[in-house]
Amino acid sequence: MVIKNDRILEAAIEVLAIRPNATLQSIANAAGVSRTTIFNRYSTREDLLAALAIDALQRIGQVMQGIPSGENTHFDAVLMEITRGLMPLGPRTTFLRILPGQANDLDAHWEDVVTPLASYIGRAQVEGLLRADQPARWLVASYIGLLFAAWDEIVAGELGQVQAARLVVDTWLSGVTHRSSSVVAT
Repeated sequence: MVIKNDRILEAAIEVLAIRPNATLQSIANAAGVSRTTIFNRYSTREDLLAALAIDALQRIGQVMQGIPSGENTHFDAVLMEITRGLMPLGPRTTFLRILPGQANDLDAHWEDVVTPLASYIGRAQVEGLLRADQPARWLVASYIGLLFAAWDEIVAGELGQVQAARLVVDTWLSGVTHRSSSVVAT
């Protein structure tokens, strides 16, 4: 049943945020489900962590689906809207860092999730809105890196979601828009 599964995942996020080494039994207790229920769905702790990571990626993917597939007439505004939509997912993203990417095909899920963003960035480069001297894959990775930094700061209580979204977009755009490079070759 989906409701019980959602309840288990929500409880796991809350419990593991406080006690990263919590047992499956304590998560079952917090979810209000029997030990058998949780063990039937997640026979190991790693299975639960993988489910949490995949859940986070699915939620990120849902936000990324809001990226338009047409012309980039309002690139900055679209990027800000997407970034604001991603900010509440911070606590869920912790589980993306716990498992290696190869576990449960997380790398493949990541590729699926960021494809709309990669396409959008690639089109913006072709249209001259973003620097074309950097690979689109690098630009996507740098944006994702800023998201993780913002999520960490939100969880630490250092930034609010609105401020974090603005900082991500402003910081990222300052590095990817047209400007002369100040890096000296060595």
